[in-house]
Amino acid sequence: MGSAAALALAALAPCLQGCAQIAGLEDREVTPLITIADGQAGPRAIALDEQAIYWANERSDGAQGSAAGGALRMQIKDDFAVVDLLQPSSESPEAVAVDATHIYWSSTDSERADESCEGEMTDRDKLLRMPKDAALPVALDTEQMALWMGCGRISAIAAGDAQVYGVRTRGHRVNWERKDGTDDGNYPTGVDVPTGAPAGVAADGDIVYFTDQSTGEIFVDDTGDEEKERVLLDGLDMPGPIVADETNLYWLTPDGVLRYPRSAPAGEAPVALLDKLSSAPTGIAAHGDHVYVTVRAAGDVYRLRKDNTAVPEVIAPGQEGPTGIAADASGVYWTNTDSGEIVRFNDE
Repeated sequence: MGSAAALALAALAPCLQGCAQIAGLEDREVTPLITIADGQAGPRAIALDEQAIYWANERSDGAQGSAAGGALRMQIKDDFAVVDLLQPSSESPEAVAVDATHIYWSSTDSERADESCEGEMTDRDKLLRMPKDAALPVALDTEQMALWMGCGRISAIAAGDAQVYGVRTRGHRVNWERKDGTDDGNYPTGVDVPTGAPAGVAADGDIVYFTDQSTGEIFVDDTGDEEKERVLLDGLDMPGPIVADETNLYWLTPDGVLRYPRSAPAGEAPVALLDKLSSAPTGIAAHGDHVYVTVRAAGDVYRLRKDNTAVPEVIAPGQEGPTGIAADASGVYWTNTDSGEIVRFNDE
């Protein structure tokens, strides 16, 4: 990455699977729940790769001086130093995703947040990318970094093999943008269906799924052509954020979580893994045998068996605004938006 963070990453990479002497690993073996970063200002979305944790802060904080916007940050796993990916600006990152070589995020210029989208399109809202090996912190350069600019904030993103997909709920649109930033003149750059309120998106290779809260539908496109999306499920109650594994789809409802096979026979109904919550769930992640869910208003983080063979359990009660969540072999990570924390749960 051309910085101290890159050196730390290079030094850590050979030990990710087995160096018990690394700071934090011993703590994780003893304490399943640990705060790995605090003092953040409204952390929300979170993403993982094998080496690091990435998250987006809604607001600026003392580390950014007088900047008006938020922050995009990372932490090498089991190294508690927090690294800014971007130089301070008025941009407020919202959603974040990663692949093997790049970081992708959506952002809104906080100084123009009150602008209307009526009339001429603006460049207030963006979908951006940067290489992981960039020298940090990076100055925002929209000519080099923007995959899309316009009006209508992108609230959720997913990275497929060739495209990045962005959910614009108020824009009634799911954007498809090529990850390499190229456009051959024939490739379309946006989906107008659904025309209601898309809320969640999940990608697996060149297959993409997205939900529409207004129409109660889940769409799938498995052709690589955005004009070929089709309805996979309908008649649903406001399907929200969605994730996929090799076998199933999992998505949030106003009071729980549903599961549905990606290759289901006609007429099969979704299965409830969690229901009758008193507060709407906020974030969802899937890894291994479990699905993990945050409920911001209640301050709870749930663990659900994918096969529905056990009662849902709260693995972390009393959290302060749990919102974004991600999971991999190293643990379960989430953002506590209200308290400004990044938390890790060692799920073994």
